[in-house]
Amino acid sequence: MSIAAHPIPFWLVIVILLLALPACAYAGFRFGSFELRRHAAGDASAPLAGEASLGALLALLGLLLGFTFSATLNWREASTAAVVEEGAALGTAFLRADLLPEGAGRPLQEALLEYTRTRVIPAGHRATRAQIDAVLARSAEAQAKLWPAVTAALTPDVPGPVQTFVAGGVTEVLDAHSRRVAAASKSISVGIWGLLAFSAGAGVFILGNRTALQGRRLTWRTMVFSLVLTSVLVTINDLSRASDGFTTVRQDAIIATIADMEAALGGAALASARQP
Repeated sequence: MSIAAHPIPFWLVIVILLLALPACAYAGFRFGSFELRRHAAGDASAPLAGEASLGALLALLGLLLGFTFSATLNWREASTAAVVEEGAALGTAFLRADLLPEGAGRPLQEALLEYTRTRVIPAGHRATRAQIDAVLARSAEAQAKLWPAVTAALTPDVPGPVQTFVAGGVTEVLDAHSRRVAAASKSISVGIWGLLAFSAGAGVFILGNRTALQGRRLTWRTMVFSLVLTSVLVTINDLSRASDGFTTVRQDAIIATIADMEAALGGAALASARQP
């Protein structure tokens, strides 16, 4: 299981959709105009083709967009909850380490602080495979120091219940990492994106085609429908991205935990320096 990557930049997705859907509507209109001229000598009272197919396709498109939007919204909420849970687990493990004898718990707390700093996604992060691997490697390096710090801190003179309490806190930190990776690994597959793009393009194409078959001009209403459809697809894509869209997964819980850890360690160092 790995974090989902998004090789295409978010701004490029917006540009592609803004250009592609109106272009499909215009292409459908031009094709419909050609059909209308070709059948100009036919029966003018014959029913226009495409009404049933347009309605069915738009209904199917609405169903696909609804299910996809719901899925990505649930994934975003799960990612946000995973960040909050990890921040709480890190803070709890840090406080439990304070129960160890003086001097034994501080190295563990420092290791937890170092690890917590790696759990914040840096500014400007793009979800490419290279950047994701770099973030995970830095986090794994800090994570590898946690359990050795636990075993070094849990000396034989530490009471058994305290040992269990401290070790359980660090174990929960490791489990929180797994839950966060699992939440971040969920993404819309390339096949589903292809189906959505094809359905949206086909829908506006047939809409433009039917407009021409009715002998009307391609009006702003068709373009507005294309823009609304583009907005929905962009929103779905935005929700599937955790760090580089219009809305990102907030990391306030972990940032606040880092501030609390730094304040606690700084205060302990200051108190130690004041002792005669």
